[in-house]
Amino acid sequence: MDDKYLIHHRKVCLKKLQSSPSQAEKACTALSSIRGMINADPISECRIKLSYSLEHLSFNLIEELLEELGFHLDRSLLPTIRRMVYQYLEDNAREHLSFEEGEDEQNLVCKIDHPVSHEEPEKYWTNYR
Repeated sequence: MDDKYLIHHRKVCLKKLQSSPSQAEKACTALSSIRGMINADPISECRIKLSYSLEHLSFNLIEELLEELGFHLDRSLLPTIRRMVYQYLEDNAREHLSFEEGEDEQNLVCKIDHPVSHEEPEKYWTNYR
């Protein structure tokens, strides 16, 4: 299979925070140390441009890693729709290429100097219903 089908280019929008204006740079630093990440560049204070191999990473996994590290994703309408489209396209591509979810464990080898928040995921869904 040609590598050009395995490389995905995506943009991630983080929530704009007054307390952390350079969060895009910190997120790029954290993501660049992950196997399968080809390029992670900040576009602005709260936007990131990513290039990664679908063989090792998925957009959903990248989002989960960002949230686990304490970064807040922009939950406004357009970024949410974009994320849903990305996930749908990648799920279909991974199924077509017969990659299995969770094949390899990813280890982060960087330090983030802000605390990781552990909000209850159930709280979001309770308010959504």
